Amino acid sequence: MRGSPLLRALLAFLAILALGWPLVRLTTTADGPREQPRVVAAVEQEIGLGLTFTLVPKSVKVLHLGQEVWSESAPTAELERKLKLAYPAEGVDLQFAIEWPADAPLAAMRAKLTDPVGDVHEKSVWGTGTTVEAVTFP
Repeated sequence: MRGSPLLRALLAFLAILALGWPLVRLTTTADGPREQPRVVAAVEQEIGLGLTFTLVPKSVKVLHLGQEVWSESAPTAELERKLKLAYPAEGVDLQFAIEWPADAPLAAMRAKLTDPVGDVHEKSVWGTGTTVEAVTFP
């Protein structure tokens, strides 16, 4: 064997240490540690929600963050309502629980959401029997 194992270990440690210094410089900022982003709570705003069905369901529920915000036990083919919800900049998630008639074929619901700015977003939910689906509106 040539050379000392202790000397080789020392040289390997120095090589790793020499490469670590540029790595630390690349991964830190010059102006020190960054502040954590502030979480801003969304303010409740009025949004418009319209529902259109291909087949009139038995019942419809709309949930936001696990809370029921709208329920219809005898809906018609077209429904419309103004809701007051927390609407963050990222959008809103609504959960639709629809109970279609027992022997009905595949049916659809079109949800048309008008956000606080006035933009209109449309999404569809398809199903048979009892359908529960979460939909994200940007």
